[in-house]
Amino acid sequence: MNLLERPNLTVDEGPNSTTRILMYFGALLTGVVAGIHLLHPSHGIPRLVIIVSADPTLLVFDPRPLAFVVSGFGLLVGLISSRSAQNRDPYYVAGILLAIVYIVGYFAWHFTGHGGFLPGREPLLHGLSPLENVIAHLTGDLWAAIAKGTELAMIAVLGVLYFRD
Repeated sequence: MNLLERPNLTVDEGPNSTTRILMYFGALLTGVVAGIHLLHPSHGIPRLVIIVSADPTLLVFDPRPLAFVVSGFGLLVGLISSRSAQNRDPYYVAGILLAIVYIVGYFAWHFTGHGGFLPGREPLLHGLSPLENVIAHLTGDLWAAIAKGTELAMIAVLGVLYFRD
């Protein structure tokens, strides 16, 4: 472009710097949330391998390892696929929905006494009310607190990106 020419502002030159920073931050948060679920010491890949090698039917009583691993890989696949996508909106929505499922699932699991709604499981509330049980688990487990905070941040950033596009 000649320095004396007036720039054509109608040409789409890609996302602006703020959007680009949000996209990187959203990708980082998505990767962290995936990593938290895949590497979770009690519910991630290591635990799933132990359960599947011992007795896969145990997953009926505690499906979290399978859910953590499948959803964590799902986040990574979505993250990688979204890089070359013309329209990232479906990926933003999928990430937001999965993070909401994580948060709702966490609260449902602990509110019902560690999955007391599942067949063969008795509710375990540790002598607390359901609300106290949720609060005790969230404040007493740094891994869970980091996960919920990261998931909320992921929802916020992906939501901004969705509505910004």
